[in-house]
Amino acid sequence: MSPRPTTLKDIAERSESLGDFGRHLRDWLHELRRISSRAQAVAAIADEPSRLREKFPQGHVADAWLAAYAEHVAGKVGLPAPEWAFAPWRTAVEPIFDEGGDTPALRALALAHAPLAFKRRNIFTPAVDLPLSLRAGRPIKSAEQKRKTNAERQRRFRRTRIAELVRLRKLARKQAS
Repeated sequence: MSPRPTTLKDIAERSESLGDFGRHLRDWLHELRRISSRAQAVAAIADEPSRLREKFPQGHVADAWLAAYAEHVAGKVGLPAPEWAFAPWRTAVEPIFDEGGDTPALRALALAHAPLAFKRRNIFTPAVDLPLSLRAGRPIKSAEQKRKTNAERQRRFRRTRIAELVRLRKLARKQAS
């Protein structure tokens, strides 16, 4: 099984249908839980996804959702949204009501509570899942990143000790002469 998508661009590359898109978007939202810094959040939205309206029917809906999430994530971390998110074709022509928008009451709720990034793209949803919570301090590192950092620290330590030993030997020879 391939790893979950980590960027909006990954979602677009992997999606062959609206159903695929929904699954990959949910996987990407799960991956957002791992993000702990602004730089990681920006990396998740920075690259422009390919146009999905040309890949499958209702791809224009997926294009609008990707742009809305890009702007919404950028707003949550206090940074400007990527330029690609404001392309006019990334806005749905007809209003899109998220699941459960069949009754007038649910539609009114969606109209009132949809975040601005979604409203701009004609998407109305009463709640947006955004499991992003940046933490104070250092960003979380993977085990591989920790191994590399520790290996480099060990190399620096050894070089320092070798240089110190060389200096001490020179000093000892100088004193012996």
